[in-house]
Amino acid sequence: MQDTHNKLKRYFILMAVFLLIFANFPVISTMAATDIPEVDGYQGVYYSDFGDTEELSPENWGFTTFGANLSIHDEDIAGNDSPKLEFNVLDQSGGRVATKELDPEVMGKQILVSFDWYPGIVNDKGDHLYENGGEFRIADSEGKTIFTLNSTNKEPITYFAGKNEPQSTSFTDQEAWYSISVIFNLATNAVTLEMKNQATNVKETYQSSLDEVDFDGSVSILRLVGIRTSGNNLTWTTYLDNVGIYHVPINDNTITSIPALPYQRVYVGETTEDITSIGLPEIIPVALADHTTVDAPVQEWKPVDKDWNPNEPGIYEFEGTIAESEAVDNAFNRKGTVFVYNRLTPPETNRATEWLDRGVIALQSDDGIFVSWRLLADEYGKDVTFNIYRDGKKLNKQPLNVTNFTDKNGTLNATYKVETIVNGKPSEQNEVMVEKKDYLSLPLQKPSGGTTATGNYTYSANDASVGDLDGDGEYEIILKWRPSNAMTALEDVITGPTIFDAYELDGTMLWRMNMGMNLTSGPQYHQFVVADMNSDGKSEFLIKTADATTVYGATDGKYDNNKVISVIGNAEDDGKWINEGGHVVDGPEYISVFDGETGEAIDTIDFAFPVEKEEGDQGASWGDTFYNRSDRFLSGVAYIDGEKPSAIYGRGYYERTAFAAYSLENGELIEDWTFDSDEAGRGGGLGNHNLATGDVDNDGFDEIIAGSLTLDHDGSILYAMDGEMGRVAGSHGDALHVGAFDPNREGLHVFGVRESSEVASLEYHDGATGETLQAFYAYKDAGRGVAANITSRPGYEFWGTGGSTVETGGGVYSVQGDVIADSFRNIGLPVNFVTYWDGDLLNELLDGTRISKYDEKSGSVNVMESFEGVVSNNGTKANPTLQADILGDWREEAIYPTEDSSELRIFSTTIPTEYRLPTLMHDSVYRMGIAWQNTTYNQPPHLGYYLGEDIREKVLSNDLDLPEVDYTPNLAAIKHMTNLEITKQNQKVLLKKLKQVEHHLNKERPAQAIKHMRGYLKHLERSSFTQTIKSKLKQDAHALIKGWQNE
Repeated sequence: MQDTHNKLKRYFILMAVFLLIFANFPVISTMAATDIPEVDGYQGVYYSDFGDTEELSPENWGFTTFGANLSIHDEDIAGNDSPKLEFNVLDQSGGRVATKELDPEVMGKQILVSFDWYPGIVNDKGDHLYENGGEFRIADSEGKTIFTLNSTNKEPITYFAGKNEPQSTSFTDQEAWYSISVIFNLATNAVTLEMKNQATNVKETYQSSLDEVDFDGSVSILRLVGIRTSGNNLTWTTYLDNVGIYHVPINDNTITSIPALPYQRVYVGETTEDITSIGLPEIIPVALADHTTVDAPVQEWKPVDKDWNPNEPGIYEFEGTIAESEAVDNAFNRKGTVFVYNRLTPPETNRATEWLDRGVIALQSDDGIFVSWRLLADEYGKDVTFNIYRDGKKLNKQPLNVTNFTDKNGTLNATYKVETIVNGKPSEQNEVMVEKKDYLSLPLQKPSGGTTATGNYTYSANDASVGDLDGDGEYEIILKWRPSNAMTALEDVITGPTIFDAYELDGTMLWRMNMGMNLTSGPQYHQFVVADMNSDGKSEFLIKTADATTVYGATDGKYDNNKVISVIGNAEDDGKWINEGGHVVDGPEYISVFDGETGEAIDTIDFAFPVEKEEGDQGASWGDTFYNRSDRFLSGVAYIDGEKPSAIYGRGYYERTAFAAYSLENGELIEDWTFDSDEAGRGGGLGNHNLATGDVDNDGFDEIIAGSLTLDHDGSILYAMDGEMGRVAGSHGDALHVGAFDPNREGLHVFGVRESSEVASLEYHDGATGETLQAFYAYKDAGRGVAANITSRPGYEFWGTGGSTVETGGGVYSVQGDVIADSFRNIGLPVNFVTYWDGDLLNELLDGTRISKYDEKSGSVNVMESFEGVVSNNGTKANPTLQADILGDWREEAIYPTEDSSELRIFSTTIPTEYRLPTLMHDSVYRMGIAWQNTTYNQPPHLGYYLGEDIREKVLSNDLDLPEVDYTPNLAAIKHMTNLEITKQNQKVLLKKLKQVEHHLNKERPAQAIKHMRGYLKHLERSSFTQTIKSKLKQDAHALIKGWQNE
């Protein structure tokens, strides 16, 4: 791949030389300069009459599109029977774009874009307030739209500069040819529109200021854009003819624009009030009229809008005045802009974390019996080692530092014991028997099917999540059963009800929840949260419910429909609130939280965002009136208070976008905050089919990354990908990856793909500021994308279904800016999940029921694991039921249902690893990723810290800087923490006291357990433990005592 990278470098060098040689040639066009029609006072640069006078080359004069049609039309259209460009969009569910890129861009004192446009009728639907429309747009070399003409049904043609408010012309006839001139005057910083109806000869002139328009002084892109509005698919045919771009030349050394400068990052408290302490650049690049870029000195930097405060975190804008110089001519008074991000240092987090046991697993492998077990987060970097025994015989000569072992002489009938050694002394022992197959089998109790008004249905096992539902340190699984007639939000089906089951890992059922007929079944519905919301050591289950949602219990681990545990709302109203298409149209909508162990409802409150904003509006506020965009839900988990997890639940992301945060306090659901793009006035249409959470700004609280929209921990907008402040414009998207992807850039980073063909198809940005670091434009709906660490170079790589070239997003890219491969497609890289499976620190690629590995040396992809007898979920999404580190060492398990949904199979790696790492589940970014993995378009989890082979020595030396954990109150956790701190013989009395507590609890004598726990507290106070440890242990012990007193 290095050869490919070098070739690409040579290509760009040759192109730069070419531009330098030909930069002073004033005319670069498909026509000779003498063939371009003359315009007084201007010099022609580009022109096309689309084949009137000579054969057109390239095809369609270089206009390209995706999902629509471009052609040359030579039949009569309103009196124009010459060849012309036809752009046709037929019944599309999204806007479609035709794009012409001008290379090089056009610059000058004035720039004229002239063309003939036949807007054409756009389809509409009913009496919508805003109808479908079509636009002609002009953009600069940075891709920013600087001028737009809009033709919308039942409205006058409008125009606007940048993002200014549209202004109306007097022209209303969409089936007429207009002669149009758009003149950009850089001297006066204004744009003039001249428009004439060719049939009536009516001519009008309009002028707008460019003062508030982010414009780099060039014209680089022409676009025809279809605009789809509420409830409409788009059908549109428009025509373009006689397009010319002219300019008034300027001196070659005139500064035409100043390229965007990267954000400058400093940390709070490391600078002074003197802005020179920031280290702002003394020299910056400037773009000249001869298409070269040179360095120019900055005379002075000044803050914009707010003064610099070295102790206040946030983004500060500075404006730089270019020093006078004979080398450059700054006739247009261009100024540099740099944003300084004054960042908080990484916080000392200590979040509520679930206590987990050793999670020992023993599987047969090609080399014998493979045994692996957990390392807990607070054991990392401490003197914690292990011994391993087979049937009582010790197998290792020296204590093991790693958490896996291959017994070459092991048998299927053996029993293995893992002994934990703390500070040289044995502390605990955990036994496990060898699984009889190369996976763990979890038998399922498949629900019976049924019949609705639209037909019969059966059930299949679908997505799942995990949590410690009973507080024993082992994970349980909550599984979603999907009826066979489940639908997408665009369909009309009376679906069978979705069902959830809670299982122990041995298949023992805890409870079953039937969501009822007032909730539609399908991938956009029934997003759910499994998390310990009240920090009692047991996970709760939160979900959107409705009248007749019912929980049933189990008898001897089997489903018992006679054992009704909970009923939400009015059971007699089951099915009352859906229409003939199966969509929720009215009635109460709830958020409910349930006890994860018993299924008992803890609390139910009204959902913050019902389908109708105003009574009878049929869900119109969400973007249509046929219950498509209103039926789009998301869920996740975030530490919005920095201490314990809260549930995040969202509705809508195509247009109106809304979220609510819920916490659980003293048995009551609390609505902490809501966000509504309608109320905020921005943020709509930027959500994804998925979300992620994490502390992006180092304030200790989690933010919600909802695609191109990021909400702060309090529900306000942290930033939106709006085309401002170094952030390219975003849109709704299908794939999202958030994690610590770059070891040279502290913090979390975001990679995603976008659905709108008008914005960047692939985009990578800083998680805290939204600053775009890389973006690729393919002018299409890019539906898939992946971020994964697959090479030994520093940093992750990313790729997605962009264009077919490196320049349009078809390659494999490093987050640090290198091109790894010209085409991800040619080397066969999957675009789905990523995982940790083999023994190195790189990601493997999980797609369907296979795991693949990128071979860095050969530049190829090889399948390393195929799971037989199981199926993936959700059609072409092909995701597992769940991917998570739920057993064994730090590598992940992949869980799939069998073809008949009779069991879940939990696959775990049997490849040895030399790396000692704590369970991934004790990293809060990863753990929250497991909680949101199931939402709508499933995405893989990522870590909140960086892993890669480039930091191999750091990992081997146990030198990773990992956040601390705060176990939720649990007797085993108190025993574990106490044992880690014991260094003196007389401190062992603490463990004896805890053993007595455990004994009395097992005998169901809570009063005696409380007595001995109080004895433990007395000895703890006299111990030499640090005050921090004492405080934590006392807090947890008192919490347990309080719970036992209430039993």
